[in-house]
Parts: sequence; structure tokens; C-alpha cells
Amino acid sequence: MASIFDRSGNFYAQFYDSSRSPKRKRFSLRTSDRKEARRRLTDFERAYEEGKFDPWTDDPFSEDESAEDPVDGRTTVSEAIEVFCEAKERQGRTESTIRNYRKQWRLFRGRVGGETELSCLKPEDVRSFVYDSDVKATTGANRHRHVGAVLRWTGHSEIIDAVEKPKTGDKLPKALREDELRAICREAVKDYRKKRLSGGCRPREVVWMVPAIRFAYFTGLRGSELARVRWSHVDLDRQQLTIYEQKSGNESTIPLVEPAREILRRLNDGEKGSTYVFRSPRSVRKERSANRFRERVSRKFAEYRDEAGVLPELTLHGLRHGFATRLAENGASAVDIKSAMRHASVQTSMKYVHMANERLQSETESDF
Repeated sequence: MASIFDRSGNFYAQFYDSSRSPKRKRFSLRTSDRKEARRRLTDFERAYEEGKFDPWTDDPFSEDESAEDPVDGRTTVSEAIEVFCEAKERQGRTESTIRNYRKQWRLFRGRVGGETELSCLKPEDVRSFVYDSDVKATTGANRHRHVGAVLRWTGHSEIIDAVEKPKTGDKLPKALREDELRAICREAVKDYRKKRLSGGCRPREVVWMVPAIRFAYFTGLRGSELARVRWSHVDLDRQQLTIYEQKSGNESTIPLVEPAREILRRLNDGEKGSTYVFRSPRSVRKERSANRFRERVSRKFAEYRDEAGVLPELTLHGLRHGFATRLAENGASAVDIKSAMRHASVQTSMKYVHMANERLQSETESDF
């Protein structure tokens, strides 16, 4: 889904989606430190997966849009964009970003008048601009983002908050396929061997992530759920795993397919009880932060994904999507998928059925 790259000492994020226009969306991560850039990218990826952030329509640093100094209510529409852009320049925003703000605000100014004072604007003024019948929903969402940023910065957030952001349609999940999983695991093993030869890591460091991400693929576990798996949760005799503290706040039992059971058999060296199943040799055996674990594995997954040449749109969460997609491709119903994935709504599960049908149609057409 996303990758990171260095441009003249500063790091940028690049999101990719073949169904969007443009297919690639880039923005600065506002740091020259690689570790910090990777951490920020992980946060953006997680927000994107959860539907809380869209790099094509949202400002990645919208929390920084509050005015440094209060803007007088008598400030006109024309004056507002000038002081806003001056502030963004001081913050180090790129010329293209500022140009986009000016472009959208210029169109908005044409609707409401440049001499109109901000205090006189009404939600209806913004709504008619955002929901213009002559533009697509994606364009409307872009207008909502840019105009909203200026209004919030100038202290008029109540205007934009009263206007709902246009819906741009549901996106199908980005599912990892098994061949892509194998390629990513190979890169992790290569990295481990290289570091071992140079004395850069201890035995089993780095490579311990391989069974962890494979297990996630064969169980559909979320990153935080993977972090919490202890040996006391595993019942190989009954071929099941108990999931605690899942997203819904409940606990449930899921079946363990043979590939998942084989991973556990290989990992177990007599351990049991509250010891974590997936961990590095130097990690704490019984207590840790599930969020930090997820972020660490997610960052390493992204690094190996990029090395393997796998599409950047595929994230750690893509392993869970891959599990559900395999269920759908093998004929599981939406109800069965809902149970296996522990979804709150069958509508979420239906996305995988739709995606499996699209793949089947595409593969069938290619045969003719």
C-alpha cells in the first residue's frame, strides 16, 4: 500500500492504488530520520486501513492546521489564503502543496466573493462548493479537504464541521497472495543470513518474524491479536486458538488449519503457560505492548515487502485480507467468512466475496 523514499535527505511516503487517479500519491513525512519516517508511515498506513485517513483527499498533517496567531473575524476570503499560505511556507510545506491550496481556494473565492469576511461565511457556502453537481465525489472530497484546512486554521472550524465530507465509495481490501508472502519471507531470511555472517544479530533474531507473519496469513489474525498469542491460548489437540482482547472486546475460538498448526509445532520447544508464542530471543517473555509489537512487525514487513518488489499497497494487515480472500475463493459464504474473521457486520465480509468473484472473472477471461 505504501512505501518510503529519500529525496535530498528528507523522507517521503508514497501510497499506491491502481484504481485511483493518480495511481500514486506522495507527501512529505516531515523528517530526515529514517526510523522516525518509518514510524510515521506505519501510523498513516494503519489509519488508511481503518478508513480514518485517505492520502488522496486528506491532509496528512491536518492536526497542525491550527493558527499560530488568531485571525481576525474581519479577515476577508482573499486575505485568508495569503496568511494561510505564508504560515505553511514557514512550516516547510512544498510549493506544490501550497499551490493546490491556492487553486482550490481561488475556486471557492469565485463562489463567495473575495471581499466576503470569514465571519460571514455559512456552511451552505461550503456545501454548494463541495457538492457541485458538475464535479465527481473525489473532487468534492478534495475541495472539502483544502477549504476545510484554511477554515480550521483561521478559527472557523464550525463552518467546515457542519459539512459532511463526500463519500468516495468503498474500496476492496488489499489482499496478499501466498506467492507474495513467500517472496517477503525469503527477503527476511536473506536479511537474517547477511546479518549473521557479519555478526549483526544473534541467533533467531530477525528471522523469528517469518513464522509470525505466516501464522497471521493462515489464521487471519490482526497485528494486535498476533502480539497477544500465548501458549496457553493454543490447543493443538482440539486444533483451535482462543483469541482474547480482540477488536470487539470479546473473546472467541478459531480453528487452526494444518499450515498454522505446523508453524506452532515447529516453534514449540516445551514452552507453555503465559509465554508469548511470537517473540525475538531478547524480548520479554510474558509482558509487552501489543501496539509496539504490531508497529515493529509492520515496519519490518514493509521493508521486506519493498525488497521483494511486492506492491507497496500491501501491508501487514493484507495478511488478514489474504486469509479471508482464500476463504472466499474456496467457496466460503459471507456468513462463514464473518465467523472466521470475527467481523461485526456481514457487509464487511461481502467485500471478500466480491473480490474473489472479480478475480475469478478476470482469470476466466484471460483463458479465452
